[in-house]
Amino acid sequence: GEHQFLAIFEVERVKPDRVRHFGLIVRDEKQLTEVRKKVKEKYGLKLEPRFRCDFRDPWGNRIQVVDLHDESLIWLLPYAEVQKVGIKF
Repeated sequence: GEHQFLAIFEVERVKPDRVRHFGLIVRDEKQLTEVRKKVKEKYGLKLEPRFRCDFRDPWGNRIQVVDLHDESLIWLLPYAEVQKVGIKF
């Protein structure tokens, strides 16, 4: 949808997690390519090997970006549920 947010909190001690992560879904391969380019060139971050567009922020948190075509239809189920009640994306 157009109204997503991520809450980030300041803590005294940051401990990076190597397993947990959050993901963002982009529309298509073109947008995924744009994100990869920005991550590497604009922000100077390294992509995680073996993944199409996973990287770590400066604090060590893993962020995964995929396009809708990468994922199985299970990702789309929540959208189908809200569309039944008339919400459009």
